Amino acid sequence: MMKFKNRLKRVADALEKLGVAGIAVAVFQGNTAGFWIATFFLAMSIFLTKED
Repeated sequence: MMKFKNRLKRVADALEKLGVAGIAVAVFQGNTAGFWIATFFLAMSIFLTKED
């Protein structure tokens, strides 16, 4: 079980990095679709790491 939790945490960390970087790129390039996709990645990261 601990191995699964560690992998899930790593996936959530990667999604968080993609989300933050994607939001920055989307804002500077004025790309609305990229902004929403990056926001979705960030939300998924939060969802995966939330405690009960």
